[in-house]
Amino acid sequence: MGEVATAVSDEAFSALAENLGHILEVRALLCVIAPEDVQGEAVVEAALSRCDGADPVMVTTAAPGNLAALLDAFHAALHLGARPRRMADAQRAVEDELARRSWPVVVVRDAHLLRTEALQYVYGLWSLFQDRERRMPVVLVGPEKIRSVLRRSSLASLESCIFIWHRLKTADGIRLRRAT
Repeated sequence: MGEVATAVSDEAFSALAENLGHILEVRALLCVIAPEDVQGEAVVEAALSRCDGADPVMVTTAAPGNLAALLDAFHAALHLGARPRRMADAQRAVEDELARRSWPVVVVRDAHLLRTEALQYVYGLWSLFQDRERRMPVVLVGPEKIRSVLRRSSLASLESCIFIWHRLKTADGIRLRRAT
């Protein structure tokens, strides 16, 4: 993994690591709000690398941010090959692969760019795993805009289930920590 473009302070990194520890313990939803000049997903990935047993699934979507694009991103992140044409088959493949893993942690970068249907799928996937013995934590990462996106009335269930809202802060003349 490369270096984070803009570093966060040791204090900010430790606070994120602590919050990640909480959501990993209870298998909850975490929303990380990162300033525009911080690669929040890289900081999250660096913090997750220090969590024994966690298996990060870094999901990076592309335009147009719809469900098909999200499923393509899941298939790429999970190394499943080309996405089946039928959405139900694509969803089942993602769910089966996540269920096969011992401790998957889904990290959705630039979650604010996803359309409502794609975010509803992320919520549905998390909910599905809440009914299983091995629940799955999910981390949504994005800039401040993610708050307004998640306030859409059709996403009220997702927003209400976010266990922790974590705001990353840039380092202002204090000791820096770079994710490597």
